[in-house]
Amino acid sequence: MTHRNDPPWVHAYPLLHTARNASINFRPSILAVVLLWVLSSCTTATFSTRAVPQVLHRSENYIIYRMSASEKAADIARAFLQDEDKAWIIEEANPRARFRAGESIVIPLKYKNNAGLAADGYQTIPILTYHRFARNCESPLCVPASVFDGQMKYLSGEGYQVIGPEDLFSFMANRQGLPKKSVMITMDDGYRSAYEIAYPILRKYGFTATLFVYTDFVGVSKMAVTWDQLREMKAAGFTIGSHTIYHSDLTTPKEGESEADFKTRVYQEVVDSKKILDRKLKQNTYFLAYPFGRYDQQVISISKQAGYKLAVSVNRGGNPFFTNPFAIKRDQILKRDISSFINRLNTFTPLSLR
Repeated sequence: MTHRNDPPWVHAYPLLHTARNASINFRPSILAVVLLWVLSSCTTATFSTRAVPQVLHRSENYIIYRMSASEKAADIARAFLQDEDKAWIIEEANPRARFRAGESIVIPLKYKNNAGLAADGYQTIPILTYHRFARNCESPLCVPASVFDGQMKYLSGEGYQVIGPEDLFSFMANRQGLPKKSVMITMDDGYRSAYEIAYPILRKYGFTATLFVYTDFVGVSKMAVTWDQLREMKAAGFTIGSHTIYHSDLTTPKEGESEADFKTRVYQEVVDSKKILDRKLKQNTYFLAYPFGRYDQQVISISKQAGYKLAVSVNRGGNPFFTNPFAIKRDQILKRDISSFINRLNTFTPLSLR
């Protein structure tokens, strides 16, 4: 029998309803026991203590948002910024956030500092350069697998975010801001150890890299990466750039080479290597690494005509947004101690802009 004055939750639980119909004398102690049983067995949202996500405030520039237990910064970025890769914007706007249920955070809707400028300086992007890897190394151009793993572990543990060349290009064009601790990883020449040793380590930490290959070297020996291996790395999010065809100096004529032949060689090295990579990898190759890091105005001019958007040297230093995209700096990783590695990770240049 239903009683008109029964509260709604009585009818939701058969035990209480039956007790009422059986005319049980509900002394306070009995009612407390029954209520305790109901609350302890409740699995519905009606009695849940879990925080309910909600927008507490919204403006043109930001949202104040109360989190639920299951959310991460990437989830929130996907929902409100339409891109989970922008999670860093939320993380940097809430440096003390623990991202727990019931916590309120700020979601910036308009990130205005694309150039990475601050009152006391500006952001710079370090680019790390590697060549070969092995279990044990003697040459300074070779990095032991354990050392490389330790370096990547450091980047991951210290919150560095590895960016790709498209991110760098947008940053230099003042179209896209980057995380404060951004870094890029590159590997030159096309040694197979980049695939057999570096590639698995990078994937372990969720990183990608840009591999610059000179096309005449690909697949010629057991030391060289193959086209199929390059395709696999590209499918995994790695970028494959040009290191020319034969890796010859683009700034100095060879002995006995005429000026016309010299210019023809430079043109072929720069232009034809792009055509080969485009055809073999079905891509539009836009990133070039100058052999030996050497370039001049003629090389830059030909690179632009060929359709490249970025080109790198091996001149040391970081890259602010106003860097010439055809004179990008990189630091070669030659020493094996962690202190030297950390010194290459300069992501900010102090300068008073007041």
